[in-house]
Amino acid sequence: MIDNIIEGSIKTVFKSILRFLFQLIVESILFYNGEIFLFLLTFGNRKPRWDYYADEPASKFVIFTEISIWIGLAFWLLVAWIINSVVLN
Repeated sequence: MIDNIIEGSIKTVFKSILRFLFQLIVESILFYNGEIFLFLLTFGNRKPRWDYYADEPASKFVIFTEISIWIGLAFWLLVAWIINSVVLN
């Protein structure tokens, strides 16, 4: 019985650590890609924020970070679609 409890605890902790690392890596890649894409889309008028909007209030932090993450995700989905359409067909 104690073995099952320990095994379940270790699996839960390990799964939580892997989920945290995955979110950290994926969100940071998407965030920076979104910032770069916005910089290129505005022809340099909007400067990228490399600090995850840490100096902004909490509401702006969440909104601007999420916008950059979604733009980065859309960019990579577009790249995957282009690769699938052009290269693989």
